Amino acid sequence: MPDLPPVKLTTNNARFTGFVTFASFVLAMAVMKIGEEVLIPIALTILLTFLLTPFVVRLTRWGMPKAVAILTTVTIAAAILAGVAFFIVNQVASLMTELPNYEVNIRLKIARIKTQPDPDSVTRFSDLLNKVRRDIENPTVEPPPVAPPKSEGQKQAKPVAVEVTHRATSRAEALQALLGSLVRPIGTAIVVAVFVITMLFQREDLRDRFIKVISSGKLNLATEALDDAAQRVTRYLLMQLTVNICYGIPIGLGLYLIGIPHALLWGVVATLLRFIPFLGPWIAAVFPVVLAAAVEPGWAKMFYVLGIFVLMEIVTPNFIEPWLYGKGTGISNLALLIAAVFWTWLWGTPGLFLSTPLTVCIMVLGKYVPGLRFISVLLGSEPVLEPSARFYQRMLSMDSDEMAEIAHDYIEARSLDEFYDAVFVPALLMSERDRHSGSLAEVRQRFIFDASRELIDSLERDTFPKSRGKGDEDENASASASAPASLTDDERTATPIVFGMPARDDADEVVALMLQHLLRVRGIETEVVPVTVHPEDSVQWIKQHDIQVAFISALPPAALLGTRQLCRRIREGCPNVKLLVGVWDREMNFEDIKARLRRPTPDAIVAHLSDAVRQIERLVHESAASKSDPQIAVANKAAEASAQDGSEAYCPPLNLRDREPGEYFDVVSRDLAQRFSVPLSLISISATDKGFWKNFSSHEADVTNVNAEEPQFIAPPHSTDELYVVEDITKDKNLSSYNPLTERGIRFYGTVPLRNKLGRVVGNITVVDTKPRDIGTEGKHLLDQRAAELMAAVESAIAEAR
Repeated sequence: MPDLPPVKLTTNNARFTGFVTFASFVLAMAVMKIGEEVLIPIALTILLTFLLTPFVVRLTRWGMPKAVAILTTVTIAAAILAGVAFFIVNQVASLMTELPNYEVNIRLKIARIKTQPDPDSVTRFSDLLNKVRRDIENPTVEPPPVAPPKSEGQKQAKPVAVEVTHRATSRAEALQALLGSLVRPIGTAIVVAVFVITMLFQREDLRDRFIKVISSGKLNLATEALDDAAQRVTRYLLMQLTVNICYGIPIGLGLYLIGIPHALLWGVVATLLRFIPFLGPWIAAVFPVVLAAAVEPGWAKMFYVLGIFVLMEIVTPNFIEPWLYGKGTGISNLALLIAAVFWTWLWGTPGLFLSTPLTVCIMVLGKYVPGLRFISVLLGSEPVLEPSARFYQRMLSMDSDEMAEIAHDYIEARSLDEFYDAVFVPALLMSERDRHSGSLAEVRQRFIFDASRELIDSLERDTFPKSRGKGDEDENASASASAPASLTDDERTATPIVFGMPARDDADEVVALMLQHLLRVRGIETEVVPVTVHPEDSVQWIKQHDIQVAFISALPPAALLGTRQLCRRIREGCPNVKLLVGVWDREMNFEDIKARLRRPTPDAIVAHLSDAVRQIERLVHESAASKSDPQIAVANKAAEASAQDGSEAYCPPLNLRDREPGEYFDVVSRDLAQRFSVPLSLISISATDKGFWKNFSSHEADVTNVNAEEPQFIAPPHSTDELYVVEDITKDKNLSSYNPLTERGIRFYGTVPLRNKLGRVVGNITVVDTKPRDIGTEGKHLLDQRAAELMAAVESAIAEAR
């Protein structure tokens, strides 16, 4: 029997999946609505367990037995709740007895309002509304039939009076009604208390069973989801309680100073009602505002009370909550408002109080369950698009103002280097991919290039407000076809020492302008040739001026061919100029790029602007040193010749085992380990002194099983001629399958090359950690600085020994 062709069910499967999701949602709502009386106590139990668990854990860590810690925590919590409830009931009962004393003030206010003369227009409009209302309520009907007139002798019947009487309620009936209204809350409280104690005793066992049910074999994912939900809910409850206390105390104190009766009661009510999202504070404000209007004939106290609540609603969200929370529950404000309405409709008043914690749990569920990922996207407060994707979307929308706003916000929160590297360049890379695939319209292409140049120029003017003006913009816009127009500016005060060229098109030029900005910030005068200038004209200009370093900016996917041609032209025309190539895509295979640029080979190849800045600083320093020291110049020429021949440049041995320069290695390795709080810091000199290495390990280090026979652990699996930092090696394609690191449980990896005065790499400094971390731009600069200091100390000590 012949094989049947496969049947495609993609569309039907998608529809079926959508139907199942919708049906599951409807079924879940129906179950929650029907089982309200059972599910509400369970939800309260879980939330109270989350709230009390940290206190139980803390008491057990202090040496208290688990049973005693649980009973102590529950007893204290119950005593606090009972005390608050007794205080509120007592204060409310006292207030009820005082309310008749304010009847005179209330009547006076009502009388004053009634006696206020209304304008004629308002009066006429009010009369019109009353007339319309009467006509609607009493429509015109046929008059009733007229009774025949009575004779003179007939007596008219008198109307019968109707008397309405109310049966007096006995004390027993009143007590029975009161107890009946309290039975359900008291029963719920008892059930919740029993459940809380039980769940605290069996917390670990319940957690294991829950993970077994939902994990589907993925224990790591289920554990992470459960921990995330518990952390978010516990943090919300504790922080919200703290915020509410900081909110209620000033209100109670302010009401006391104003002279509002039972001010402490209103402070406690404000603290409790603020658990209700958005509406709680204003519900709490109604009672003291009305009471302020009743306690005095005037209106001053009422406005004072209202002003206190408005002031606290301004101060608390903008100052107290950011200070205490640091980060919120991860739910957007709109989602919280919709959740409050939904849970109130579903479960009434208990649902209003439980809306935020329950929504947090649902959002965490959507975060870790692939089929429910849309819930996390809809409810979450975190941006669903990466900063680079958001920036590219503003480019596609041709919204230059939004582009500038994103840029300034990101730079204010991070740095200019990170904005260019993590946002701007990736956004341009997306546009280039769309452009080369034919999916980007011409009008959007031109806007992206023009707006990008304007934004970089604006950021540079912010950095150097007096160094650039309108003339520079006009000059950059009109580049000559024969020579770089921006290079002939007679008004420039500094002579450029770094020269940049785009490899092929406008996108390459835009990234080159970013690098120019970063170099100028560091005091390195740089010029970038426009893309319209012919490469031969650029090479001729380099020959005529004292250019120390040239760089080529290449943004994939179609720039490598032009890069290789430019490298050949510069090497042939300017052999003494240091050359750097920037291929601005961190996802590309560097070994492949180096192989394609091997003839001729540039002095450095980088993928990040921050790395390009560091490499150009090094190349500038080497170029200046070679001009001042003839021996270095000769050594560099010999090294360049050997590199052209394909042989390895010679590096003289340092003989560090025989004459180690003091304690420099120990000091540097210890300092880096402590600065970055990492368990292990290593220094290796492998290019000249085989097998020489030093390490510093903290007492918590689990990665110290290295020895001199394993240099592959110390050196990264690719070239060490540049700083290389990986925040999480499990997400890095170069290191995720590198066994010398993964077998030791290493997650963070950073290495910086050690260069001698000839500029040759002789070793490296490496820091590792068993958990991911972000050392930022300052950390990278610190690694570079320590590497330079170490090699300077080593070479100085060796020179003195000689």
